Amino acid sequence: MSRPWEAKPIPVVTEKLQAGPVQRVLAINGRIAPQMQVDIGPTVGGRLASVLAKEGDVVKAHDLLASLDDSQQRAAVRQADAALEGARATLQQAKIQFERAKGLGDAISRKDLDAAQLAAQTAQSDVDRLSAAQAQALSVLAQYTIEAPFDGTVLVRGADPGQVVSSATVLFTFADTAHLWVEASIDELYAAEIRRGLKARLQPSGYGRTLAGEVSSVSPTVDSSTGGRLVRVTIADTQGLTLPIGLTVNLNIVVAEDSSAITVPRSAILDAATAPAVFVVENGKTMRRPIEFIDWPSPRLIVGSGLKNGDVIVTNPKAVVDGASVAPPDG
Repeated sequence: MSRPWEAKPIPVVTEKLQAGPVQRVLAINGRIAPQMQVDIGPTVGGRLASVLAKEGDVVKAHDLLASLDDSQQRAAVRQADAALEGARATLQQAKIQFERAKGLGDAISRKDLDAAQLAAQTAQSDVDRLSAAQAQALSVLAQYTIEAPFDGTVLVRGADPGQVVSSATVLFTFADTAHLWVEASIDELYAAEIRRGLKARLQPSGYGRTLAGEVSSVSPTVDSSTGGRLVRVTIADTQGLTLPIGLTVNLNIVVAEDSSAITVPRSAILDAATAPAVFVVENGKTMRRPIEFIDWPSPRLIVGSGLKNGDVIVTNPKAVVDGASVAPPDG
């Protein structure tokens, strides 16, 4: 029998809760970066005589990358060699004279003997000083050649032959592309949950494959300008993929796992910031029930207390009020 004067139940969308295994995952974007990257430049100024490496070249440690015109420094080395050779000859002669003086015994005055000894000592000091000068000249000469510091790839070449450079010039940006990780900035609201050793899933853009990873480092500081905390995730196995530096990666860090937890849609929670609650349906009516939940950037949230297995909740709570008669949309 129709009773038009009675209020009809409000059609709502409901969900029957069932505890189950849950992973709390932080989904963010990161970028591929080398674990080791350096800017390479000369430690002396001059004109570039040759630049042997170009962008993309893969080189071994100590391979020659570039050289500067070293003609003046080679001349300085020759001068140092000549000066040292002369000092050594003088030292040899002084030693002979001193040995002769000692051999004369009482036939030579103490003054002359001391003079011969002093001459030998002075000659030795000259040899030591000029040996150091020669070593310094050779050390400076070595700086006119620029070598690869380790096995890696030239990412950027910043100069060409003939160019005059200084110690501030970056000739190459160089990286070890065999050992990569993903760098990402995590909002400070969630950064406290991130720690070394957490597992992660990585999806490089443009590659239809998921890679495994692990959080290897978490910055001890938060960038005050962005509110982000730098996190690095090491890639366990690239599976043969060639991943370019700077490639965007969809990163899912598994923060926590629970073998049995209740979750609700974020949309089902009322007053989440002040007095979080949901509408539970009992005997066809809504009842506001306070809950505690873990706030997380996810469409479903883990409920810590307030709900149990089998509870039926309203997932579109703005459509009703406490104590309202409700029914599924189909009747």
